[in-house]
Order: sequence, then structure tokens, then C-alpha cells
Amino acid sequence: MATPQEKLAETTEGPALVGVFLNLTLFGIMISQAVFYFTNYSKDPRWIKAYVAFLVTADTLNAFFICAWIYRVLINNFGDKAALGIGDWLFETEQAFTGIVSFQVQMFYAWRIWKLIGNRFLVGLVAITATVGGLSGIGTAVAIGMRPDFLGFIHLKSIIILWLLGEGISDIIITVTLTWYLRRHLGGYSKTDGLVTRVMHLIVSNGLLTATFAIGDLICYFATDESWHLIFNFPLCKLYGNSVMSTLNARAIFMAPSNGPSSAYQSADQAPIRFNQGGRPDITGILATSVDKTHANQTQIMVNVETHEMTDIHGQENHPDDIKAGMVV
Repeated sequence: MATPQEKLAETTEGPALVGVFLNLTLFGIMISQAVFYFTNYSKDPRWIKAYVAFLVTADTLNAFFICAWIYRVLINNFGDKAALGIGDWLFETEQAFTGIVSFQVQMFYAWRIWKLIGNRFLVGLVAITATVGGLSGIGTAVAIGMRPDFLGFIHLKSIIILWLLGEGISDIIITVTLTWYLRRHLGGYSKTDGLVTRVMHLIVSNGLLTATFAIGDLICYFATDESWHLIFNFPLCKLYGNSVMSTLNARAIFMAPSNGPSSAYQSADQAPIRFNQGGRPDITGILATSVDKTHANQTQIMVNVETHEMTDIHGQENHPDDIKAGMVV
């Protein structure tokens, strides 16, 4: 039969340890994506590269602090029952970093929605929910600092609801908006529609994954007094970082089918993916193909990646029947 100390460790630090493992696994993926990005997108504007560097730095600090916390609890304070149920400043950084990173990522998507659709209401809705979620995440960290006992977390219901629900709602709005936008540009042509569908799958998987973990965290928090919610909470920061990195890196990968298998990881210096000098997206990826070889000079299918702006290809004029699908990767 388990002792009270063993039972406490199992119900508090057990879920936390699982969450730390997931956090570190996703951190490894984040580093791999960052290396791929800086290797392949050297011509991206400085603010984009600085943004990616910020996300990597935040995720690195988050991984370091959460590992230091679990090490202190399970190794340095081994056998200390009191230490098992206390969230010190290292633990508090988890909520703070999750709030900061989620806000940064969701505002990035809000910017993309603005550039693609220009709908102030949708952009404002994403910005408001992202701000509520981000600030509430930081507020949760402050509240834990004021009352670090795990048993006292149940008294933080209001701010935790704002935090996780704000993040989840923002993710859902972003996913639905971008998916709706892409579906409007399905033109009935298998090549371009296939590419658009793949992008929609990426958007849905990213958005639903972060939303699922945020809502799952909230449900577990209310469903039990134990710490099972930490399994969902600890990976959240890394999920948001990986979400935006996967969309940035997908620009080159989604270009691969039009150029052959060998170009799946081609350098962005060679790929038609670029930003203008002002830091705004120019033509970040154009896929041009003919519907019928006999009408190659009459009909173009153009898929614009990340921005609504369109240009001619090799000096050809756009035909009125051009199919223009704005991509968001």
C-alpha cells in the first residue's frame, strides 16, 4: 500500500513529470524547426527572424526553468513532503511563458488575417481573446506566487478560466477564419485544390491541437483536485511555438510538388518565397501551372502563399479567368 508521501508524489509530481517529458520532446522539435528556418529563409525580413529568435529564446528558457523545477522537487528535495505540493518561482515561469508565447503567436496569426482578409472585426476578435489569454497567463503566475500551495490553485478559477478559455477561443477563431478563407479559393482544379487542401489540413491540425490542449487543461483542472491538468499545461508553450514555425517552414515544403521531389527542402534563396525591404510580405510563394498544355499561354493558376498580393510570372499577363487562391503558409 502506498504511503501518503508516495500518493502525493504520484498525484502531483507524476502528471508534472509527464508534462515535462512532453515539453522537452516538443522543444527538440522546435529547435529542429528553427535550424531549418534560419538555414532556408535567410532573405526573410529582420523582424520575422527576430520574431523567430524570440520564440526560440522563450521556449529555451521555459524548458530550462521547468527542468530546474522538477529536478529541485524530485532530486534536491527527495522525501520532503512539503516540497511536493509547492509551486516556487521556477514553476510560476511556466504559466508566464505560456501566456507570453501564446499571445505572440496568436497576434502573428491576427496580422496574417489582416493581410489576407482585411476584416477588422475578425482581427479585433483574435487580438482581444489573445490579449485576455496572454495577460491571464501572466496573472496566473503572479497569483501562484502569492499562494504557491497546489491545494490553493482551486481558488484561482476565475483567472485560469480567462487564461485557457481565451487561448482556446482565439485558436478556434484563427482556425475557422483561415480555413474559410482558403475554401473560398478552391477553384475546381486538382493541382491547386490539392495544395490548398494540404494547407487547410496544416492550419486545422495546428489550431485544433493547441485549442484541444488548452481546453483539456481547463477540463482536467475542474474535473479533479489532483494535478492531471499539468499534462496538458506544460506542453502548451511549445505547441504554440511549433505551430507558427511549421507554417513558416511549410512555405518551401508545399512548393515541392510543383518542382519535383528533390526540391522538398530547397533553399528559400532559390525558391519563389521572399519579403520586400519594408518587412511586408511580397510574393512569399507562387505556384504556377497550366490547366491544359494547349492553353498554357491563355490560362494560369496562381496560388499566392501568405499574402493576397499577386504578380505576373515570367512577364505573362494575368487572364481574367485566373484562379487566385491566397495561401496562409
